[in-house]
Amino acid sequence: MTEVEQVAAALRQLGAEEAQAQVMAAQLIKRAGQIAEERGIEKVAALAELLRLVKAGREGETHEPSN
Repeated sequence: MTEVEQVAAALRQLGAEEAQAQVMAAQLIKRAGQIAEERGIEKVAALAELLRLVKAGREGETHEPSN
């Protein structure tokens, strides 16, 4: 299973439709790479934070990202 497929599966569990999940997954992975480079952290940690934010947003929460 590719990285995009794994993230898309997580997004589908949060309620995204298949096509939307694929697009969102690719975008989140790209942004995670950018954040990792900017902050000097692992890409996996950046992706986990983004997924946490997506989940929080889905649940109606409005939290600032942790640093």
